[in-house]
Amino acid sequence: MAEVFRIELLPARHGDCLLLSYGDAARPHRVLIDGGPIGAYGALSARLAALPEDQRELELLVITHVDGDHIEGCLKLLNHPELATFRDIWFNGWPHIAQELKEPPPAPRQAPSDEAGIHQRSAMQGTEISVRIDGRQWNAAFEGAPVFVPATGPLPVRELPGGLRLTLLSPTLDKLVKLRTAWSRALERAEVDPANEAALRARLDGRAAYRASGARLRPTPDQMMSSAALALGPMDDAVANGSSIAVIAEYAGRRLALLGDAHAPTLAATLGRMAAATGAATLRLDAVKLAHHGSAANLSPDLLGRIECGTWLVSTDGSLFQHPDDEAIHAVVRQVPGARLLFNYRSARTAPWGEPAMRAAHGHQAFYPRDPAAGIALDLMTGEPS
Repeated sequence: MAEVFRIELLPARHGDCLLLSYGDAARPHRVLIDGGPIGAYGALSARLAALPEDQRELELLVITHVDGDHIEGCLKLLNHPELATFRDIWFNGWPHIAQELKEPPPAPRQAPSDEAGIHQRSAMQGTEISVRIDGRQWNAAFEGAPVFVPATGPLPVRELPGGLRLTLLSPTLDKLVKLRTAWSRALERAEVDPANEAALRARLDGRAAYRASGARLRPTPDQMMSSAALALGPMDDAVANGSSIAVIAEYAGRRLALLGDAHAPTLAATLGRMAAATGAATLRLDAVKLAHHGSAANLSPDLLGRIECGTWLVSTDGSLFQHPDDEAIHAVVRQVPGARLLFNYRSARTAPWGEPAMRAAHGHQAFYPRDPAAGIALDLMTGEPS
């Protein structure tokens, strides 16, 4: 049997929309990680429509967190079962974080400021998606409980049908506690009752972009708060980003890190725990999807020092927040001799890294989409981009 382990970074504008395929190359299992912003939904729907009709049941949908550039496409997709259904959905929704969390949180800290909280719009989208998920398998791999990394002990590991092994890196419980506080405040400001499902459904169905009909999609700029840090140093403290589900996906001896928008200190700590469990100081990976679209605020020397990896993936068109940050990419190519950079857009932010003078100066390689409408892909079995 010819095997496949492949990651596609679909053209999701300033967001993430990743399709992972593994197993029998003739009939692979698939996992979707995030749906991008609503303005990029056409790329996702076209990719799923290209799948054979008998291969549209995917093993898993991971909605990493509530930011619009990750969740909006999922809001639309979950109303289109003809394109895809899912055996399980991982998402920390309001029903999960509103309950009493099992592991005691750390000592109380000052409540997060509005700047570090979550935008009212994101709180609404996170609440509304529960209407779409309702009745489906939801965090079934965690017995319906929240998805998080415990403070001590082994990292949570789940194996999907077909042999894909997922190790959870983020979020930690304290990140979900902060999310609950910020989410609750945002709902109060919006005067929304998350228990009133009928009102939420009416609100959602009243917005043309998310209807099941083929309504014309218009770009909707994500107004989420974002770190403006332009140097490795000040770290991202956005509550929504900190709640991101991040995993290492393993198949056939290859490892791929999918980091969502997770915080660098959390990732450095959990990667360190995973390496220590094998008696190693660093963790060997075959590819890393940089957190937060290559933001310098989500990368640290400590995080880079925990990883041995030659291939780095970036998902963004550079609009809205002008990612990736030069400082983040420079940190990677400085740390990793001969680094390979895969961008799903050739943009004003990414094109300079492919210039001959830049490549000669740093010794790296840069890859861009051959077909801009398809994004970029990496075959982890061969290491070849396409």
